[in-house]
Amino acid sequence: MSNVFRLDDVSKSFARQGETFHALDGLSLSIPSGSFFGIVGTSGAGKSTLLRLLNLLEQPTSGTIWFGDQRLNGLKGAALRDYLTKVATIFQHFNLFHGKTVLENVTLPLAVRGVSKQVRVRKAQELLELVGLKDKERAYPSQLSGGQKQRVGIARALVADASVLLCDEPTSALDSETTTLILDLLLKVKQQLNLTIILITHSWSVVRYAADSVTLLQHGKVVENGSVRALLQDADSYLGRQLLPAPDLGARPGDGWVRYDLILPDVRTQSTFFSEVAKRLDVTASIVSGGIERLSGIDAARFKVDFDLHDRDPAIRDSLSAILREKSIVLGKVA
Repeated sequence: MSNVFRLDDVSKSFARQGETFHALDGLSLSIPSGSFFGIVGTSGAGKSTLLRLLNLLEQPTSGTIWFGDQRLNGLKGAALRDYLTKVATIFQHFNLFHGKTVLENVTLPLAVRGVSKQVRVRKAQELLELVGLKDKERAYPSQLSGGQKQRVGIARALVADASVLLCDEPTSALDSETTTLILDLLLKVKQQLNLTIILITHSWSVVRYAADSVTLLQHGKVVENGSVRALLQDADSYLGRQLLPAPDLGARPGDGWVRYDLILPDVRTQSTFFSEVAKRLDVTASIVSGGIERLSGIDAARFKVDFDLHDRDPAIRDSLSAILREKSIVLGKVA
């Protein structure tokens, strides 16, 4: 998979009250094209600074940033304008013009570029329908809910046919239900418009729900990164344990029994998976609990399952673990 962005040894420093503050410190990072890429960290980790480098509101103090094979450092003139049509940003606090209608807010980027009114209205109406606001084009921002304002922001960001959407804490001002709706919308537009989405957040649940890849920043450095599913599978991954904390497996299931906490990424396999494993190894399986987890934008099945290995050859235990890890994400086990 090609990379939409590559950052090579990037640092960004600011002078504050006579002292130098290092927001980013020798950061190197690749962001795959077509990914839903989460960048997570606490306040002051460098997330917002990184995003401002990508939308060219800031320039790095040192190091190089690449957009495909285009060097972004010092980009100017027509090349800068072209880049900013390809890479758009949505913001935490929406940044809408309150004196303009929803339709006028969405058409504004095209109006600035001199696109004809007929074309910009048509494109804006198409996007408002896509984000579920077809009936709100004459409304003003003050008449909208927070979730609706963010939908307008998404439509406005995409109206110039951007291929990359930078999201600056887009759900932090929203309640949990509206956050889910906005994340679902981002997943929808990503698929329909073939976008790369880069989202910064302090929320582990937002990353778990929508992102397929994630990077953890601390003190301006990359601490850990990888695909969400690989990190969950890695028992030694700090990021994996933050995304889904160590499970409470309850009491030991009994002598000879082993209890696993598992995620099946393909929900369709849940009805037969455990019976097939039990039959293959000639053991008894008992489902303790089950439910649905939203993981990287799709529904996954999560189960606690007991397997009876009493008086069985130790090799059976190894075979069981190998089969489960091949077909599922093993979050934990107790024997």
